[in-house]
Amino acid sequence: MQLSFLLVSVGMVAMVSAKGANKAVSTEGQCKEMNKLEKLVSFAANDTLVAAATKNNATKIANIQAKASAASTTLATMQQNTTLTAACAVVDAAQATTDGCQETFALQQYIDFANNSTAVTAATKDNATKAADIQAKASEASTRLATLTSNSTLQAFCPAVMQADQCKEMNQLQKVVDTANNATKLDKATKGNATKAAAFQARASQAATKLSVMTSNSTFMTACAALKTTKDGTASAAAASTTAKSAASALAGNVFLSTIVLVFAGIMML
Repeated sequence: MQLSFLLVSVGMVAMVSAKGANKAVSTEGQCKEMNKLEKLVSFAANDTLVAAATKNNATKIANIQAKASAASTTLATMQQNTTLTAACAVVDAAQATTDGCQETFALQQYIDFANNSTAVTAATKDNATKAADIQAKASEASTRLATLTSNSTLQAFCPAVMQADQCKEMNQLQKVVDTANNATKLDKATKGNATKAAAFQARASQAATKLSVMTSNSTFMTACAALKTTKDGTASAAAASTTAKSAASALAGNVFLSTIVLVFAGIMML
């Protein structure tokens, strides 16, 4: 956990440093910027984390502290804008809800994986130590999952978040299929490598099969359309959420790209 926080913190320092003079950003963008600044200031104030991230390099530490000082000044200015801070409270709450749902999905996916002895054996190459570690992590995941699922307010929003994930996955699958069907795009994506092109075509074939299942589900497609129009501001969030609950239930068996990444990222960290 500490390592991942350090990586995020160091990356955040780089992003803040590279920000430079940008065009006007949306309210959501400003809220994200405030969050980054707050995290940078908090990180810089933790001597232990800074020392670990910089390996006690005095020059790097001074650089971080300088960036944190500038971030603190910018943050103070932004926080004086009461309209912005009020809007950010709403944006942050929505993001926290989405994060909670995403964590719920990932934890459940990891637990399901840990309960699949065949999958665990394949992932660990039948290494008993790694398998035991997976089970220990799954036990921790179960405890955390119980806490999240006991939050009825959070869980009421999760079907809509799940639906949004599925709709995004559908769009990603469509892009893969479109690329495979376009010789120019395929050649660019594979850099003219015939072997890579063949592998991409195989992947596209699998994507097309999954895409067909998704697009043949009218309830699912209606929910995706509702979410899209909600984003465009032409439909109510409540209506989209209601539709999403139905569609998400219909495709509850799907394995989402986002959770796959999280699960196998966890495995690779063993």
